[in-house]
Order: sequence, then C-alpha cells, then structure tokens
Amino acid sequence: MVQEKKLIPSPLNPDWMIPEGWENILGTSIEYHLGGINLRLMQAQLNLHLKAADPATTHVHEHHQLLYYQRGSGKMVAGKKSYDVERGSIFVLPAGCRHSLHAADTAVCVALDFSLSTAAQAMEGGLPVHSEAAVLLSLTLTRQARPFQLRSIDQAHIDQTIGEIVKESAGREPGYGTMIQALLLRLVALCLRGTRRASGFGEHFRHTAWRHRLLAERALALIAAESFRQPELTLQEAARRCGASYNHFNRVLKFETGRTFHQHLLRSRLEHAHDLLSAGKLNCSEAALESGFTDSNYFARAFRKSFGFPPSELARGLKGE
Repeated sequence: MVQEKKLIPSPLNPDWMIPEGWENILGTSIEYHLGGINLRLMQAQLNLHLKAADPATTHVHEHHQLLYYQRGSGKMVAGKKSYDVERGSIFVLPAGCRHSLHAADTAVCVALDFSLSTAAQAMEGGLPVHSEAAVLLSLTLTRQARPFQLRSIDQAHIDQTIGEIVKESAGREPGYGTMIQALLLRLVALCLRGTRRASGFGEHFRHTAWRHRLLAERALALIAAESFRQPELTLQEAARRCGASYNHFNRVLKFETGRTFHQHLLRSRLEHAHDLLSAGKLNCSEAALESGFTDSNYFARAFRKSFGFPPSELARGLKGE
C-alpha cells in the first residue's frame, strides 16, 4: 500500500511526494512508432500528491506529459483555466503549458513524460485518420488542455497494467526491463483508447484548431526540406502534399505563423544564402543558385530588404577579414 512506504520528494517536481522506489519506473528513454509519428517516452513516475494548504508550485515542462489519476481528487490549473480531477481523470499537458495541482485529498497520479517527432508529420497523405496517432496529436496540439473522465472499464484495464508495471519493477526478474517497456506501450495505448471513448472527446476531436496547427507544422517541415530545390516547390504542390486546398493551406499558414507560404519559402532561401555567404566558400551568384534563386538581381534586392545590406557586402566583409 502507498501509505506503508517512505515518502520522498519527486525528482521531477519537488513539491510532490512519491513512495520510495517509485521515483523512476522507466530507467531509460524508449521510442514507439504510432501510425506515422514516433513517440519518445522519457520518464514514467507514480506520484503521490498530498493534501496541503498550499498548492504545488506552478511549473512548465519542455516535453508533453500524460497524467492519469488513479485515486484522489483535486483541481488542476492549466493555462488560465481550472479543472476538477478525480479518480479516472486523464490529462494531457502539451509542452509549454503552465500548470499546477491543488490536491483536495491524497491523490496517486501516473505521469508519463514524452515527446513526439515532427519530421514524419510532413508526410504526404493529408490529415491523420481517427487513430491512436490522431488522438495523441489532437491532445498535444490543442490550444487549451482539459481533462477527460474515463469509463470504469477503461480505468480497470489501466489500473491492472499499472499494477503489473509496479510488480515487475519491484520483482526485478530476468527480462523485467523488456516487460516494463511492453507494459508501458500497453499503458499508452489503453490511455488513448479510453480517452477516445470518454465523454466530450468527440467534440474536442472535431474542433479545427489542432488540425490547423498540424497542417502548419507539416508545411514548415516541407518548406525546410525542399525550399532550395529546382524546379521550385509551389504552393499548389505543398498544399496537395499536406492534404489541403491551396487557398485553405495558405490561410491556415498565415493564421498560425503570421506568414504566407511564399513568405516562408523566400525567408528559408535567404537564410540559407546568408549561411553560405557567411561560410565564405561561394560568391553571390553561386549562393543564390544554391539557395533556389534563378534571378540574381531579384536575389540581391530580396536579400537587402531582408537583412538591411546587399549580399555582396557580406561576401566582401568576410574576404576582408
């Protein structure tokens, strides 16, 4: 039982107390492939939140975090909103989301720290289908994180898996590390499956905000990879490869990033040319051609407008040095 173990500060969140020996269920980070994206699981903890007069300090993570409340209750403050959490609540906090917990009573929470690949999101084929990858992306790309309450049957399956992980971690039988990795993947799958079936998730999933952010990420990854090629990457091709009409594609990119497709394409080429000239190995015409420009005069004008000086000045300055 949790109460019979010595409590120590959590290495991730010093304001939280955890049972000794549970400070790190997962010893090393592992990666899983989930239908077009790679999930890197960096840390798994079983945390004990004690009821206190003062809430846990507001903090933020550079990674995403999945929280499943196995028992207890309280209030989770995420961003500018406060939500009730209780036994069976699941909460995915996107990277950069400021949050804190106000425990109403002793709560046991499983915390999974993870990151997602972005390169694979530039793949052709349009927006994801309603799959485990799509569920996870919708939760990490949302503008406002919120909890979902799992059904009793889903809670039972998740609790059973957590029990098996703790048992393997304590027993240290041969192959326990491999077994824990398999159980953690099962835990992630059960959490996503349960979240998809939870009340209110359908409305969340149909909302366009996370899809727009995903579309913008795909567009930026595609531009970064192919902006210098000839023949040049066109708006129509980029939109088709990202699964959108070119008008919708350009509107979303402008709204999400503040720049249109052609503005991003031009900026990527100019920054590449700047790097080539800074290296001192190419002249202005060569740097322009390597960066995807076929008109050296247009390149010179665009470079001056962007950086405040002509490319020839950068090249001369480096030679002078």
